[in-house]
Amino acid sequence: MQGNNLYDPGLHLFLDDVEVQDHPGFVRKVQRPERVRTEPVLKPDRPWEGKSVQLWGSVLYDDDENCFKMWYYSSNNDLYERTGQGHFMCYATSKDGISWEKPELGIVACEGSSANNIVYPPPGVHYGLDPWGVVKDLQEPDPSKRYKMGMYQQRPTADAPQETPTMDRQARNALRKVLFDKIRDHHGMYAAFSPDGIHWQLDDRNYVPRSGDAGALVYDPMQRRYLATSRRYETLMDHFILEWKQYRRVIALSSSEDFIHWTPLRTIIKPDDFDDPRDQLYVMAPFVYGNQYIGFIGMLHSATELGPVQLATARHLDHWQRVGRREEFLPVGSPGTWDGAWSSLSSNPPALVGDTLYMWYSGRPQAHGTEGNSTSSIGLVTLRKDRFVALRCGIGGG
Repeated sequence: MQGNNLYDPGLHLFLDDVEVQDHPGFVRKVQRPERVRTEPVLKPDRPWEGKSVQLWGSVLYDDDENCFKMWYYSSNNDLYERTGQGHFMCYATSKDGISWEKPELGIVACEGSSANNIVYPPPGVHYGLDPWGVVKDLQEPDPSKRYKMGMYQQRPTADAPQETPTMDRQARNALRKVLFDKIRDHHGMYAAFSPDGIHWQLDDRNYVPRSGDAGALVYDPMQRRYLATSRRYETLMDHFILEWKQYRRVIALSSSEDFIHWTPLRTIIKPDDFDDPRDQLYVMAPFVYGNQYIGFIGMLHSATELGPVQLATARHLDHWQRVGRREEFLPVGSPGTWDGAWSSLSSNPPALVGDTLYMWYSGRPQAHGTEGNSTSSIGLVTLRKDRFVALRCGIGGG
């Protein structure tokens, strides 16, 4: 694998107490990254993007081409209602991770023109699109599968009821109660492959059945395997059956050494007694850093509908713990700002630029449950290398 590889078996981060005999008088404090700008680094400024671009995708540094590559999700509900097509995976490049270019690729036609940066879905594919991320695999013997994209899709059977663009939320959820039960084995993580990260070919196989819409796909260089995190089918069904009254999202994991054979989803971290009863774990992007795993947990505080990020860590993928006292690693922005209600980091490891970690995130000003067309943009935060936590001396000394 290449780019964003932070595996170093000799690095000790002190995110947990596994390698610490004792630390009397010291308190572990989560360190927060700094926003590079008060404004986004990438905004929805193309007709097909509508008002929303989100990092349900990945940002990778490509050593071969000496640039950053971003795969991001655009959502134009007005376009979708008019044409049945409005949710896309788009592509951008940057030399510094701050100023981005959206090339005209000529691949996917939108309202009669292919002068855009849309790379997916290809013509003729009409399944839903909830991207989990992109990895570049230098060990893949088939060059046509050099890039791998994971995404959540629903594949309705011929007799399954169909959603329409004009359905309101109540009608849509009533239909989904029936739909998700009827196609329980036909929704999950599907995949697309590409030789260059631009031209994609969709595969018909359901690689991780019964997974949910929000997820992450990454590569684990420590154990040489692929990791996919998502919510589980059972809790996804609760989402519609209970109509958000008792529903709590959890994080589940599937892994594969060859991208063909995947383990069944298993829950690895969920809300507990130290969380507010209404808190949910919306999504988690796991990655290897040093000699352990770190997870960026996108929280959903249902009481306020705000979505900050917490840190989690693990030595074994089945045993995760929240870092510190569950302080927010990446809080939402100030009220009224472009990221004042939601901050969700992309599903890839940070990129190391000199001694600084670059991390890109989706932000929006509307709370999670806001009806109608929401706006969303992409920002950048940075953190000094390895500085996820600090051990600080208390009043009594150490």
